[in-house]
Amino acid sequence: MAATRRDPRIRLLVVGAVLLLAGLSAGWYLLRDRPQACHGRALPVGVVAAPDITPALAAIAARFNVQPHEIGGRCAQIEVEARDPGTVARALAKGDRSDVDAWVPDSSMWLDRARAAGARTVGFGSPLAASPVVIAAPRAVAAELRDDGIAASWRLLENAPLHASVRVLDPARDAAGAAVALAVRATIGHVTAPHAPDPARLYASFAGLQDLRRPLVAASEQSVVAYNDAHRPNPASVIVPEEGTLLLDHPFVAVSTDPLRAQAVDAFRWALRGRQAVDTFQWYGFRATDGRLDLRDATRLGLRETLPKVLPAPTPAQVASAMRS
Repeated sequence: MAATRRDPRIRLLVVGAVLLLAGLSAGWYLLRDRPQACHGRALPVGVVAAPDITPALAAIAARFNVQPHEIGGRCAQIEVEARDPGTVARALAKGDRSDVDAWVPDSSMWLDRARAAGARTVGFGSPLAASPVVIAAPRAVAAELRDDGIAASWRLLENAPLHASVRVLDPARDAAGAAVALAVRATIGHVTAPHAPDPARLYASFAGLQDLRRPLVAASEQSVVAYNDAHRPNPASVIVPEEGTLLLDHPFVAVSTDPLRAQAVDAFRWALRGRQAVDTFQWYGFRATDGRLDLRDATRLGLRETLPKVLPAPTPAQVASAMRS
């Protein structure tokens, strides 16, 4: 036995046999789990989404489309397009859904508004990813506010005491603007702040103000992540109002009446619930539907791991009032 252990040739043979078996096992596993190609004609499925969540949905759809999803002998292909939720809500209310099989607005408030306007195919939807509405400021301004002992509050939007330049989104056109209005009404009562002309220009004041005013914006947490991704030398900081906030829930709702496309939409809905999809949403700065954010992503994005205090959900009447404000 001792001679056998000392024989290097036998040891090489044993190692080689182990490696061969491992290779055969791995090859069998890969062949077993290798997805089979879908050979039918393409079945295009249109998913229109709010611009903030479109990049994450497109990444998930790209993985979905290379997997075999055969529906009625055809191959489901998800096509994601960014579209303003207000525009979609009005179109669905008019019965125009020719290129829309599923809809992902940034908030369930748009579903309520579409149904109230007569959109019969719009259900209640399944939330995909959450983003609280917060206040954002350039990092230096946020540090200055902390050093001055100024509380993190919706009262920061009262620009006179702070000599601030405040911008919020129009509640009539943007769910984040409506959510800010609702949060303010539920906590401090009322604030008058100028509306930004559109989301793309919301953070324009962060480039610098000549009169030394402190620029502040009220928007979704994820919008701050998107801004920082494009402005790494001058990032913004998230200020979470201590009174509490509201969430944008990004619901997924099927609107197609075509049986095949409805099945494809349902298959994509299930893919959006998977662990890989949740990781993708968090990579893009969204939270899980229960508000969780992976510690690794929270550290990378400069956000809290835990969800801020959430205010009670507003009633449909309160939402309608906020969107008219």
